[in-house]
Amino acid sequence: MSSIPELTKEMVQHLGDMFRNELKLARTEAVQSAKSMGGSLVLIGVGVAFAVAAVTLIGFALVELLPADFPRWAAFALAGVAAGVAAMLFMNAGKSAIAPDSLTFPKTREQVGRDIQTIKEHLPS
Repeated sequence: MSSIPELTKEMVQHLGDMFRNELKLARTEAVQSAKSMGGSLVLIGVGVAFAVAAVTLIGFALVELLPADFPRWAAFALAGVAAGVAAMLFMNAGKSAIAPDSLTFPKTREQVGRDIQTIKEHLPS
């Protein structure tokens, strides 16, 4: 039969092992999440570059549609304000669409929950 100090030492050792394993799992999930997010961000960046070019060209086209006696500086200012308002609306929509769930670690959370349940089951009443 084991003594209380030996049991305590063994329990602390097991808790340390569990904690290290949870950190490894969290780190693995974080790396996987960052890798998948990184590729998406590159694609979004390329799309933004093309969108900027498209909006610029559309702005020039709209300026050319205005009557010839309309001041060109005012036409460009009007097109710039319209593009700025559109950019603000899209950025606000994108900001509100960012899902905080994509930054969580569900496997780690589940494992920590199981570990806590196991500890509760093995504690004396």
